[in-house]
Amino acid sequence: MSDKKIIITSVVLSLVLIIGGWIYSKNKPANIPNPGPAAVTQTQQTNAAAGIVLGSDNAPVVMEEYTNFLCSACGNFATQTLPQIQENYIKTGKVKMVFYIYPPLELGRAAYCVSKQDKFVEYHDYLFAHQDGITQEQDILDFATNIGVDQASFNECYNSDEAKNAAQSWLDEGQNRGVEATPTFFINGEKFVGAQPYADFEKIIEGKLK
Repeated sequence: MSDKKIIITSVVLSLVLIIGGWIYSKNKPANIPNPGPAAVTQTQQTNAAAGIVLGSDNAPVVMEEYTNFLCSACGNFATQTLPQIQENYIKTGKVKMVFYIYPPLELGRAAYCVSKQDKFVEYHDYLFAHQDGITQEQDILDFATNIGVDQASFNECYNSDEAKNAAQSWLDEGQNRGVEATPTFFINGEKFVGAQPYADFEKIIEGKLK
């Protein structure tokens, strides 16, 4: 994909997601929380369609996030809310976090490939800290280099059908589940849309733990 095309695609998709999230937030039932930004630490790799996993497979609560590295609300969740969820619930074995990366598909491919080197946390945090610097495909590749991946292995993975299929599968599955805006969360299967403060997630998670 050309640099110009990825920028145009990113802008259009971001606008669609933002508008979709705004429409949803204006019309959603009052008792449905609206989530926010994210950050991470140690990951486990599962199969492509299953997403990128952080936390114990035995956790009683599974929190899935459809995120977009170009989405400002996702960035807020990543930097403000996820660290607290991680500290209080993921590290304690109560919550398993599963990430699905929404388009541009190049970002999904890159995320999938860094996760195979156990570098998803670093890449996730680095991308959200440098959102304004993502203007062309080369930036996606350079940022992977900046977090210390094995470049040859990463490049081979990035250009593979495996990575392309993973990124596409996350988009397809999200659309099948009715994901129209990012971030969208499923907590033990229950859908929540938007960027909420930690206190709201805490109430939801505690309710699932009871």
